[in-house]
Amino acid sequence: MSELSYLCVPRTVPYQYQTIIQVFNEISTLCPNKEILVYRGIDGTRKSLTCHQLQTQATKLAGYLIKKGIKKGDKIALSGPNTLEWVIAELAIIMAGGVAVQVPFDITDARDVHEIASIAECKAFLLDPVRNNEYVDMILQLIAYTKDDSNLSTFAFLRKSKHLTSYDDMPGILQLNETDVEFPTLYPEDDIVVFTTSGSTGKPKMIPKTHFQATNNGMIFSEKTYNDRPFTWLAGCPIFTVYQGYSRIFCDSSVATEGHRTMRIWEVIKEEDCTSALLSPNFLLYLVSHGDNYKNSFKLDTVITTGEMVDNVHTKVVGVFTKSLTVLYGSTETSRISVLPPITTAGEKRVGDVGIPISGIEVKVIDGGGNILRKGESGELCIRSICGFEKYYKDTDLTDEVLLSGKWFRSGDIVCLDKNNHILIKGRVTEFICRGTKKIMPGSIEEVIQKKNGNDLAGGRVIPDPILCEKITSTVAPDEEDNDLYPACAVTRSMTRRKEANDDHVQAPNTAGSSHEIDLSDTFLFDLDDISHENRQSFNNKSPLKTSDDGGPNTQVD
Repeated sequence: MSELSYLCVPRTVPYQYQTIIQVFNEISTLCPNKEILVYRGIDGTRKSLTCHQLQTQATKLAGYLIKKGIKKGDKIALSGPNTLEWVIAELAIIMAGGVAVQVPFDITDARDVHEIASIAECKAFLLDPVRNNEYVDMILQLIAYTKDDSNLSTFAFLRKSKHLTSYDDMPGILQLNETDVEFPTLYPEDDIVVFTTSGSTGKPKMIPKTHFQATNNGMIFSEKTYNDRPFTWLAGCPIFTVYQGYSRIFCDSSVATEGHRTMRIWEVIKEEDCTSALLSPNFLLYLVSHGDNYKNSFKLDTVITTGEMVDNVHTKVVGVFTKSLTVLYGSTETSRISVLPPITTAGEKRVGDVGIPISGIEVKVIDGGGNILRKGESGELCIRSICGFEKYYKDTDLTDEVLLSGKWFRSGDIVCLDKNNHILIKGRVTEFICRGTKKIMPGSIEEVIQKKNGNDLAGGRVIPDPILCEKITSTVAPDEEDNDLYPACAVTRSMTRRKEANDDHVQAPNTAGSSHEIDLSDTFLFDLDDISHENRQSFNNKSPLKTSDDGGPNTQVD
């Protein structure tokens, strides 16, 4: 076995050379009455589409788009909350040969939506004014911004609105008499969607995906899955599930973020007899808080989670709400990268462990000079696969920054590959703590603390230091506030208590609402000597590393 941090996991099944439309047509022919999509409202509302209904309605809308002048390769901006109509619209765009430019529904500034549509040179808009016309003001502003755009052929809406009666809407379009239209010939290499980031924080990043990438993504959902991720996110996009025959149950995405609705959503999952669910780590914490009072025997076969770092607190759902927990790691650029073998016992999760690369994926870990490191040494993770990242849409400069020769994608995540070929995330390239001549990752510090002091909670931060560049401090909250804190990436409460115990006197206990901030750099850096060489970084201050994202680890299969 090689000592270098390189791994290629062979693909176990042949690649499908098919379009999404071919795959869905086959499913619709075999299972026309299968409920492929179920919307559940918290108020008890239930709406669904069978394969045949979805195919029929999408075909009619696709014919409308073609008659409006949409040609193969044209971009169409699509925005709205998770609804049955949204899925019909996306499938219709793909059927018509268009490319659905996914505009996240949380982008409510008309200037940002217009910027995304302008970069993509969109020929049409399919937008949802929302049930209570909450989106209408933004839409009216957007119409004003685009009134002189000669390339724009269509403005249509996913539901009726009394404020937009001069425009076509989906209910009306689906009532039109059918006319013969010629549908384009599609190929697996054709683009079908463009995922976007927000525009207000900088130039939007736009990531196209093809039929081939969608049909060969190898998602691990079971027959009936609850998934309320936004349709505009990669983990929520129907191209990877619904159009490939996986039944999906969903609620409004915003509801899952409300902690007081947790058990109502769980009731929906139970009523629909789901076998699996894609749930955010934050939602898992809400479930854990209800674990002591949950007495029902219903359990999912597995809960799939991704999007944030997962620790042993999240694993407490195992044995109570689910038989197992599956942790995915990936990014919008690369789709899935790795998966952790199903966790079947609570508490069995190593810090930063995101599992083994999936089949068809190559990974390597490099230093600041682009050299492959040995296993156990930390560096930047690079990924390559036939279905992997190809480009940022119309942004060659950014593409060149993140692609090495040989089409290796630089993730921006600092990891090490252990002897069992598990990927252990240490942090981001942008998260280095500079302590004199040392570069330290927060993940390394967390590992030391958990080994020495258990899993107490605290808030840690790094502040400028005039001599040593940066120093580590701890903002320590009282016990009553523990539930509002996240496992520390810098210091923990137990480290604070140890320091207090070594003082000549014991400080008075914290009172509710109070906090301490103390400099723990000296205490901490002596402890860092105990960790293995794998956590020391190989990067100097002039590291040429580039990162595709300035956010947290690329754990969104966001």
